[in-house]
Amino acid sequence: MELTSAAAAGGIDGKVILDWCFVIGSLDLAVFGFVYSVYASAMFAGPHPPPIVGLLRWFGRLLASVLVVLTCLAAYTCYRIAAPFEAWIVMGCLAAVVGFSVVLAFFMH
Repeated sequence: MELTSAAAAGGIDGKVILDWCFVIGSLDLAVFGFVYSVYASAMFAGPHPPPIVGLLRWFGRLLASVLVVLTCLAAYTCYRIAAPFEAWIVMGCLAAVVGFSVVLAFFMH
């Protein structure tokens, strides 16, 4: 079994970092979608929103901030490892969805 140069030197391969950014980002997007749907349902619950709305708003913004950090890390990793065009397409799709999530998160009021 042959080790790559990064693994032999004790470092982490850039492709592994990129894979984990995409995996954690997709899980974070799923949680954000759930939080946003609960928030939207709570806002339509009655004339006055329940007290949990403030916590959902804060948590949604936190999730969106984590998504921005993960997207920036993935973009930097794509650049550093000279990723193929297909990886940049996935990166662009992730950035578009994260941008939409950030807009949704910061318009929660």
